[in-house]
Amino acid sequence: MSLLQQLLALHRADVQVRSLRSRLSQADRYLATQQKQLDDVLAQRGDVETQRRQLQAQVANMEMEGKAIGERIERLRADLNQSGNTKQYTAILQEMKVIEVQRDELDTQALAQMERVEQLNKRLADFDTVLTERSRLCDAAKAESAERHRDTADRLSELERERAAAAAGVPATAMTLFDEVADLHEGEALSEVQVISARHREYACSACSTEIPFGVYTRLLGEGGAVVQCTSCRRILHLPAETEATAAKKR
Repeated sequence: MSLLQQLLALHRADVQVRSLRSRLSQADRYLATQQKQLDDVLAQRGDVETQRRQLQAQVANMEMEGKAIGERIERLRADLNQSGNTKQYTAILQEMKVIEVQRDELDTQALAQMERVEQLNKRLADFDTVLTERSRLCDAAKAESAERHRDTADRLSELERERAAAAAGVPATAMTLFDEVADLHEGEALSEVQVISARHREYACSACSTEIPFGVYTRLLGEGGAVVQCTSCRRILHLPAETEATAAKKR
């Protein structure tokens, strides 16, 4: 088996391996995206939940403070009824007015905070709706990823063994070149020479359509082990199967 034949066998296995790995990677990336979006919503909900708890604590403190003010006002009313002179009566009455103003301001603040709590409750409800949908999508992505890994595990292992077997006989320099070009073109390391016009000796790279000199074509015809790259896309060139078979008989 010539070097180009070995590279073709390697290419066939490598393309399939990369294709399966790509399908697995796509499923895993989609799962990662769904998980991140779910985590982001959870984090946002957590922030809103923290705000609500802080406001609820503030409202509870205001209610306690309001209760204390109310009790103070009741005691002042009792003192007012028992006051013995006008000066004392006036002083108690004035203090009651000041405290009542404080209580009214506190009630207004508490009401505003309670309204904010209600707004946050609505936001939390909206987050819960989004979380339900995000959780559904994330679960579906997990199932899809697990199914793809399960369905392709045996086939991928088989193809990886085929690829390893095909690569075993390829010289290190050719193997390095193959991997570099395959990585460059998403697995498409080889390109068939396209015969534009045999009569006019016109040939091209079937991948990028760059013209191939006749000398390169004759070199491929005469040397089964020649590794020639397209000058444009750098893919490794090979002859069509029927042409290679005919040329092999004449070598």
